Amino acid sequence: MSSFSIIRILLLCIASFSLLASPSFGHPDNHLLSGEQLNTGQSLTEGTSQFIIQDDCNLVLYKMNIVKWQSNTTGEGSGCYVTFNKQGNLVIHNNKNRVIWSSNSSRKQGNYILILQKDGNLVIYSKPIWATGTNSYGSTGVIVATALNGTIGVTGAKQNKVREMGKIVQVKSDK
Repeated sequence: MSSFSIIRILLLCIASFSLLASPSFGHPDNHLLSGEQLNTGQSLTEGTSQFIIQDDCNLVLYKMNIVKWQSNTTGEGSGCYVTFNKQGNLVIHNNKNRVIWSSNSSRKQGNYILILQKDGNLVIYSKPIWATGTNSYGSTGVIVATALNGTIGVTGAKQNKVREMGKIVQVKSDK
């Protein structure tokens, strides 16, 4: 067996193990890729920040348990969920699939990523097209580049590390 084949088998085993180690029913801690969603009660977290779709259908960004931003959709239904579509638009739907709020950030179809950054700002990237504006004064920006093969790279912020697995990108904070 050639060393090239052994390396390929080893890489395949590592990739398979990492998929088994990750919960298939969940989502990454601090980001959504285009095409993913959050169901009622699910959230993105980064440090002391949490972005959650609550039982009352309000989409809220908390920092240290203080509301920093919200969609103001309390009482618009029940069983709400948030989709992040392939046009880069963040949308809240009620249990009847009716749209009750949108970030109005639709662009051409592409590869987008919604990141809850370490500085507390929630941003849709390909090129920045929408943000909650809750970043801390003096925080370092992030540059996100999309490639033709569907992968996304994140650079420019010392507080963020990126791990790429195929077409899945995971942004991790330094600890």
